[in-house]
Amino acid sequence: MSSVVTIGSYDGVHRGHQKILKEIREISKKNSLTSVVIYFPIPPRLYLSGNYTSNLITTPCEREKLIYSYGIDKVVKLDFDLKLSRMHALDFFTNYIIKVFAPKFIVVGKDFSLGRDKEANSRWLKEMAQINGITCKVLNFVKFRDHKISSSLIRKFLHHGLIKDANCCLGRQYFIEGTVVKGKQIGKKLGFPTANLKVDPTKILPSGVYAVVVEINGIQYFGVCNIGFRPTIEYGVKNKIAEVHILDFNMDIYGKKIIVKFVDKIRNEKKFAGLQLLKDQIKRDITAAKKIFKTKTYEICS
Repeated sequence: MSSVVTIGSYDGVHRGHQKILKEIREISKKNSLTSVVIYFPIPPRLYLSGNYTSNLITTPCEREKLIYSYGIDKVVKLDFDLKLSRMHALDFFTNYIIKVFAPKFIVVGKDFSLGRDKEANSRWLKEMAQINGITCKVLNFVKFRDHKISSSLIRKFLHHGLIKDANCCLGRQYFIEGTVVKGKQIGKKLGFPTANLKVDPTKILPSGVYAVVVEINGIQYFGVCNIGFRPTIEYGVKNKIAEVHILDFNMDIYGKKIIVKFVDKIRNEKKFAGLQLLKDQIKRDITAAKKIFKTKTYEICS
């Protein structure tokens, strides 16, 4: 199999990644090659630090779907582990990339690194590719406000609730996907029933209250999503809870998988002195969300 190959974590499949994906797709079509993306489900930096719980932009399944959506022929998952972390760049390049994929072209970003302790960079890759008769293309960064768009930057935005900045870097709305599970029915008692989501524990859950688009069976609805610890009604909650109130909706969706796309932040989560004050605030949150959707301020990079 002759191919055009790229390799990386691809967490988020952001605008920088998309530039590479479009390049390898064009090269593959022009030269009748198989386009291949080799990706690490847990980014090496996060694996080595152990800091990947609640810290991934995309799960491996989400990532593969997104990569394939750019017309890529083959997506290969390569688990990063201690053995791989200790492998020298030359061994990996010769015994894996060349032997398995027989690339005619390799495309990477400027910040590419490979091998034990990041011993090899894009310049090294270009030299090794030339020796082996392979064309190596190193693409410039895609920038956002003079910053290189990277998965690390997007994680920072998400952890700080800067959803519009994250969306602009992603080129789409950040989303979480989860199964609707039964909660304590508190939202229903307040007059605002919510769907409680069981989300992959590796996903980033941005704290706060957000205007969201909810996708159920391919149909989209507007909603308000709260992510946090519900301080007004519960005490000692250790893990974040994701719950969404879907506007003008009354169907039973327990057990269904839904997608929640984050549009804009309305406010931070806070503790109220009583349930009536919380109820009044929820009404204001819904009004704020409707205004966002009506004025279309949810457009990417608006």
